[in-house]
Amino acid sequence: MPAHVPVHVDITTSMVAVVTVLAALVFTLATLARPSRATVTWGAAFGLGVLGAYLWLAGNQTADPLMRAAASGLLLCFEPLVWIGLRMHLRRRVIWWPVAVYLLIVPSLLVVTVKTPVYLPTFHTVFLVSGVFAAFVAYELLRRQPGPRDILLPLGLASCAFLVVAAAAAVAAVLNQGVSADEQLSTLRGMNAVGTLVLSTCAAFTLVLLVRAEATSPAVTDAAIERARWRLQKAGAQNEQVWSILDVRLDDPADLREASTGSAFAMIANRFHDDIQDALPAAADAIRIDDTRAIVIIRGSEEAIQFHMRDILTRISTIERDAPVEGIRASASIGWATVATAGYDYDALAVAAGAAAVRAREAGGDRWKRATMSDAPPSEVESSATRPPAGRTTLEK
Repeated sequence: MPAHVPVHVDITTSMVAVVTVLAALVFTLATLARPSRATVTWGAAFGLGVLGAYLWLAGNQTADPLMRAAASGLLLCFEPLVWIGLRMHLRRRVIWWPVAVYLLIVPSLLVVTVKTPVYLPTFHTVFLVSGVFAAFVAYELLRRQPGPRDILLPLGLASCAFLVVAAAAAVAAVLNQGVSADEQLSTLRGMNAVGTLVLSTCAAFTLVLLVRAEATSPAVTDAAIERARWRLQKAGAQNEQVWSILDVRLDDPADLREASTGSAFAMIANRFHDDIQDALPAAADAIRIDDTRAIVIIRGSEEAIQFHMRDILTRISTIERDAPVEGIRASASIGWATVATAGYDYDALAVAAGAAAVRAREAGGDRWKRATMSDAPPSEVESSATRPPAGRTTLEK
């Protein structure tokens, strides 16, 4: 009978397999599905983690200290990249220089000192600094609750645990003077492997869910549309003729996609919708249809609505210093349909506003057009023509 060769799976092999799978999940479900500066940075963090894991495996198989030192340096760069990606995702000021310094110095420093007596204190130092970045991650996640707590807790708790372990290892290194350097390094390598498994797993779950939960789902859009239908039906029952639908569309989205990267276009789209929200009064609702289009239901006089439309167009076309794509100016076209023109049916108003938005874009963009009777479906034109006029309200001038 042929001899059976036992299969031995240790913590290093498990680490390589788990980190590889988690990196694939982050790349596909976050970086590629929702491209932005944050998700690209997180993808780079997991990419470095995969490279470090394979170097770690190769170093263990060949007993090469240079490979193991380089692998340790790459794995310790994970937390700084996660932290800077979180600040991007939460739209806080990005502080690149400490991360850049850490990424450049730490792997090189560990490789240079690996065969010298200062390697152990050097490793403890960079391990502790990485723990400080882990504390920054926990602080960013928990200080203002940027998302649901059940999504944030895995990475937040794992980062806190990383800081505690790093601090405990540094204190133990100072107190346990009788322990040899080889024994301390063996313990640190074991903690590093286990910590990589735990931290990368928690990070993948939190980051992917944070990105996916932020995106507007079809169910959310449908619920917002149903709410708009109900408001229009109620307005029709009370014969309020100061309601309107605005169809706001980003001009030349295909050209913007070609002139920018996927992450930069995602930032343009997010800013487009943020500008619409910022320009509207609190009582108005903006429904995100897709990255380049929003439907707004708004109540107000003609003068008030014209003011808000001008504000929307001005905000969208303003080029900021930190614009994601330098030299590219975005603009929008707005179609405006009133209930006096198209009736109180949401679908009819959306069709009329959409037709007016198309005419605004064909006229050169960066402007608004008002829907006419020809833009509304025939049935709604007939019903609005036979509807008795409403009295003037206090919102009309």
